[in-house]
Formats: sequence, C-alpha cells, structure tokens
Amino acid sequence: MEKKSLKRIPKILKINRVNKAKLSLSVLFSTGEDRILSFDRILKTEWKVTKADPEYKLLTPDEFAKVKLVNHTLSWANIELKLTEKDGKKRKVAYEIGSDTLYALSEADEKRSLSIGSLFKKARLAANLSQEQVAALSGTSRTYITKLENDKQDIELMTLKKIVEAGLNKQLKVLIE
Repeated sequence: MEKKSLKRIPKILKINRVNKAKLSLSVLFSTGEDRILSFDRILKTEWKVTKADPEYKLLTPDEFAKVKLVNHTLSWANIELKLTEKDGKKRKVAYEIGSDTLYALSEADEKRSLSIGSLFKKARLAANLSQEQVAALSGTSRTYITKLENDKQDIELMTLKKIVEAGLNKQLKVLIE
C-alpha cells in the first residue's frame, strides 16, 4: 500500500517587521524561516489588483500597516468584506490572507536568516580544516558535514557541539537575545 505524503502548510507564527513605505512584511513561518512578503509586488504584479478590488486599500501605506496576525492568518480589520451566508444573511468580516497562499509568494529574509551551515563552513575554513578532517575528529562523516554546510541536514544541538568542539577545537556558544 502506497503512503500518501502529507505536506504541512507552513503557518505564520509572528510578524517580525512591517515596512509600510515598501508595503512589505517580514514574518516568521512555522518552518523556522523568516520570509519577506512584498505586497507591492504581490498586489500589483501577481494579483493585478484594481481599484474595484477590496485589496486595493492595502496599497495605501497607512491602511497596509494596520495588519494583525489572527490564527496564523494576516488580517486587516480596516478592510471589510461582505459575505452572504447560505441562509441569505449578510455578514461583515475582516480581509484575511492565509499562509498557504503567502508562503509561495514570499522570499527569504536575508537580514534575519540563520544558517548554521554557512556559519560552520566559515569557521571550518578559518581553521584551515577539510571536511574530511572535521568528520574524522568529530566522529561523523564527510557526507554529513557537506549536508550540514549546505543546510540540507537538520542538526541537534549536542551534535553541533560535538562537531564544533571536537572537530574545530572551538567552543560553541548559543545566545538568545
């Protein structure tokens, strides 16, 4: 029997920064990635929003900046949509855009990105060690070190400690600021 792969839709966990002048947001997704949502590009180029669309109001910096995160969804209470329910009753709701739509339209936030792999590679090269040497010293494989440096390998903190301290002869420090 073939197993279906259920891919989880990344959720927005936090709004890091709102840049109303550029109509962009930096958000933290449940993947651990900080990503930029450029609404100027999304609204004008991707969705080709016109004055007739409710989203058009988001092109106004002050209106755009009123964004809130509600249940992992970007929500603008200042933009109301009128919905008609099955029973014919009309209801007003805030304009919302879900993370399922937004993740594909986002780009990496380079200012907030965290790459253990690139930090490690930089330290390894500064120590003038090959991947093979670090692997031998730390009890791992060169393939593992390659995957780590290319951010293709998740790593447990204690494994990273072992590789940094035994492999590079450095001390691992983790800061939360």
